[in-house]
Order: sequence, then C-alpha cells, then structure tokens
Amino acid sequence: MKKNMNKMIALALAFTVMGSTAVYANVMKGEVTATPIASEEVTTTQEDVAEQGAFVTTSGKITEISDTEDGNKVVTIDNENGGLRFVVAPTTFLVDRVTNTVVTADTLAKDMQVMVVYGANSPMGMSMPPYMGNVTAVVTNADQGNINVGLFNDELVNEKDSLQLNIADGTQILSTLGTKMILSAEDVKGKNAMVFYDITTRSIPAQTSPSLVVLLEERQAVETSTEATEETQTTEEATQQTKDLELVEMVALRDAAEAKGYTVKWQGKDQPVLVTKDDVTVQITVGSAEYSVDGGATTQQAAAAATLEDGVLCVSTDLIAAL
Repeated sequence: MKKNMNKMIALALAFTVMGSTAVYANVMKGEVTATPIASEEVTTTQEDVAEQGAFVTTSGKITEISDTEDGNKVVTIDNENGGLRFVVAPTTFLVDRVTNTVVTADTLAKDMQVMVVYGANSPMGMSMPPYMGNVTAVVTNADQGNINVGLFNDELVNEKDSLQLNIADGTQILSTLGTKMILSAEDVKGKNAMVFYDITTRSIPAQTSPSLVVLLEERQAVETSTEATEETQTTEEATQQTKDLELVEMVALRDAAEAKGYTVKWQGKDQPVLVTKDDVTVQITVGSAEYSVDGGATTQQAAAAATLEDGVLCVSTDLIAAL
C-alpha cells in the first residue's frame, strides 16, 4: 500500500512538472495559453493613443536648452518614460500655467516643469530621447495647476465625459495660431482644446469654469524660400508639394546630418544651407528638391523639396541617405 502511494505521488509530481514545462515552452515562444490573473493595468500602444485623441501631451523637467543658428531652440525634457527632445520655433505657441499669459521662448529655463502638446500622428525620430521637430504648444510651469486636453462637443464636454466647461465672463479663449479675433464659447464647440482650471464640481461629468481655453490648431501652410515665392506660388504647385510631403518621409536636416558627422550652417532663408564634412559641401535650398555638391560640381534631385516646418528645415530621407 505504501509503495502504491509513493507511485501515485511520483506520477502527480511528474504531471505537474510536465504541465509547468509546457507553459514555460509556450512563454518562450510568445504563446501564453494559461489564463492570466485579472488586472486593471492596460498597455497603450501608439496606435491606441492616436485613436484616443487628435493631440498627445508629454510632461517633464527641462534638462537642456540649446540655440540653433536658424533662431530656434532645441529643448530636452526628462521624465519616467525616457523624455523628449523638441524644437521651439518663433511660431511655437507658449503659455504660462500660472499667469495664463502667452510667453516667449526666453522664458524657458533648466529644471522648469513643462507640458508639450503635439499631434497624435506627428513624426518622431527614433533617437533617445525621441526627437520631434514640430510641436503645437508648450506650457511653462505646467505643474502649478490642472490642465486638460481633449475634444469638446456642442455641450462643451470632452470625449471622455470627464469634464464639462462653463465658459464665464472671465474665461480667456485663445488659439495656437495667434488669431486676433475675439473668441467665444461657440468657437470651442467641436474643437480640440487645452483647458486651464482649478475647482470642479463633484458631478459626472465634473464641471468647471476655466480660466483659460486654448484652441489647438495646426499650422497647415508650408513656408518656402522667399516671401516673393510665397506670394506667387500657384495652387497647382502647392497641391503638388502637399502630395510630395504625404508620399515621402521627411526628417529634420540638422539632426539627421549631424548624426552622420556633418556640420549644418544656416545662412538665412534666401541663401542655401551648407552641409559640410571633410572636403564635401552640400548646398540645400529651401523650397527646392534640387541640391548641389561641392559648389555645383554635381547636382542631385531629392524625392521632395526641402521645407521649413515651424522653423525646422526638413528634407527627404533619400537625401540624407546620399550624404
């Protein structure tokens, strides 16, 4: 009887080990078949973020600010997700959370907490930290009060049904495009907006009278090499340029070229940008797909024209590959 009991225990242990080994093998192959323990944790992919809203926010502490030759600032922030590196151009919308006023890029300072707002489908460089050449808005002193970014319907309720706006006489309404028009609650309906607020009711959704509402609107116009070109550019040329940009992957020239050991020199919108390394000099003109090597000795054609996007010069990836 004792021997039979020992055999039964041994068999049970064997089956247990075999079962554990099978699960382990499936895990190693990425095929977990065991039922997981219920959890409230949700992993959000980039695709999920794009579906949740038109704009995404990233907050962090400024660790580095550098000036570029073309009048922009490159700002690096750090947070638990790895941070972000982005460009602040003269056209970038900056607003202070404490004063509710539009500020300049000179307000940015090391160790300041900021919030960056950008389109959910904005291109992002695969560097560490990730690089973004174009952001919609930057909030300084972002840790000093409540901020909500979302799409507000005709009842001024955001898409998550978590916040409803009661626009009061003291509510200031602005646009990231800097329009001088006087905006009202009607202009907020059906729009993506960033809201500054302090006190809310305990209702569902929570209601608040915000101190500031900023309509989040992207700049659509593509800047070209000169003001004269901007005035005379035909509709057909603008349409073709838009199509080119949609079909061709564009990257920030300075970051991409410097990563390959080149030096980038900005000479002004009316002059070609010089990209040099050793004895090689490449000249790139804003608004043109044609670029020259070594003072015009060789002329090449890129897949799309070089463009200025909020002060950042972008070129097609095939041009970078040719460097």
